[in-house]
Amino acid sequence: MRSHKYLTQSQDPSGRNMIADHVVIALTVAGLIAALVMLVLLLESIQQQTKPGELYPSDVTKPALFYIAHAIQIVLLLGAAFVALISTDPRGIEPGYFWRFGLFMAAAVLMTARGYSVVDLFSTRLVDSTGPFPCLMSLLVFIGARRRYWNVIDRAIVAEAVFLSVIALIALGSLQSFTRDRVIASLGGTLNALYWPAAWIALRDYARESVSRHLRFVPILLYGFMSFFTETRLNVVMFIACLLVYAFLQYKRMMPQITMWIVSFGLVVWAGLFTAVFLTNTSEFRTLRFVAGAFAARLNEDTRTGQVRSFFNVVEPSELMLGRGALATWDWDRQVWRGGTDIGYLTLLFYGGLPLLLTYIAAHIRPAFTVFWTSSDGCQLAAAGIVLLWTLRMFSSSYPGLSLDYYPVVFCVGVCISRESDGSGREVYRPPREIKHARPLVY
Repeated sequence: MRSHKYLTQSQDPSGRNMIADHVVIALTVAGLIAALVMLVLLLESIQQQTKPGELYPSDVTKPALFYIAHAIQIVLLLGAAFVALISTDPRGIEPGYFWRFGLFMAAAVLMTARGYSVVDLFSTRLVDSTGPFPCLMSLLVFIGARRRYWNVIDRAIVAEAVFLSVIALIALGSLQSFTRDRVIASLGGTLNALYWPAAWIALRDYARESVSRHLRFVPILLYGFMSFFTETRLNVVMFIACLLVYAFLQYKRMMPQITMWIVSFGLVVWAGLFTAVFLTNTSEFRTLRFVAGAFAARLNEDTRTGQVRSFFNVVEPSELMLGRGALATWDWDRQVWRGGTDIGYLTLLFYGGLPLLLTYIAAHIRPAFTVFWTSSDGCQLAAAGIVLLWTLRMFSSSYPGLSLDYYPVVFCVGVCISRESDGSGREVYRPPREIKHARPLVY
């Protein structure tokens, strides 16, 4: 198979910049590996400590290696981000973005000042999941903004998708019971991390002759199939949303779709008929029927309204103007709860108020819609699609974090703000078919 080089390498006459590029790539790859080790250790701890009848253990005891990997991934990724930041040419970034990003950082500082004591700042609480470091990790956008790094980042994301797909399939095959608590303990965290690389592989653009183009839906289909066993409605919504975003991107790329959808519909019908005729009496079919029945029983279950009511019973709307600050807590069913809410945007308001929410939208979400409005092509459309899916997911429990399932989103924000092809003289990604059917990029 003739390999498709996703991004061409830029020729930089400055030796200093070439050294910076090597440093950024090395630190980024090493940091992502450390994040993957951290994820595997966390998933193993959750699986071992989840008791029958509970979806997640109330307090997970993690091994020492987890904390070592956690510290390493923060140091390496932030080191790479700082090097990328100081070597970034402002002309290669969306105009005005530095101001918006600076305001977001200022909102994070305000949130920290309102929530941390001096003692907290010199303790391990500084890297708490509700502290300033999830915001600081947004510096990764400046790695994503450099197109020359995406040849490596793309391969890292694909490798991540393959690895997570394999361990998810192994976990599914080793299940002895398909009750929801057991399935989520084995698959829940893996699927959360798998979604973003799987969605990237499905949404990115491919050369017509690429074999990978015909396999692009395999990871996201595996995600959708295994989400069925977890009975998680959000996963099903995100799976459908990925397909809809794919259709939208293909429309933006002016690619015909009717044949693909007809063939896909035919395959689904054929699979259903084959199952009904030949597999009805098998143990696998009985398992699927059991899971389907349990999933159907959950479709109308309301798991948000009660929490939101409890939240506003103890949190005054006026408190959300500036938020309660980092590490804030609230009383939920007579228990002190640290962890925000099951609505990401409300969680941003709770910790950082309107300054954090509005600047987060300006720095992380607006660039994707700018790409859609200006009809950019190539990898920017795929990246904007990922950010659009993240925008949707934050209406549920997702929130910026220090974990592998958030980093692809931040990288994609960086791709959306990249303007390196606009008068900078650098070479950027252009698929072979786009050279033939080139359309002007409008920024």
